[in-house]
Amino acid sequence: MPHGALGDIAFTTYLYYREARHVDATSADFAAWLAALPAACRAHAEARGLASSRSITDFKRFLLEKRGHSLTEFLAARLAPDVLAFWQGLPDENE
Repeated sequence: MPHGALGDIAFTTYLYYREARHVDATSADFAAWLAALPAACRAHAEARGLASSRSITDFKRFLLEKRGHSLTEFLAARLAPDVLAFWQGLPDENE
């Protein structure tokens, strides 16, 4: 692991998700995101509603990526190549 990699990844990821503040989430965005969720998650998110769901990381990423702002591209533009390679080598949360 490159020195300081976890801190660099965490801070840069934080900056990415912070960009969602500048995105207007519409009811159509919310409906499209809900449709992509597993049933159990969908019911919970639907009960929270659009305004409250804006704080959910997965919804923020959905909004950003729908508008062409990829997390991978954001990190690639800001992290050192060895840190990016380390991040890309980490297992997904579902693995």
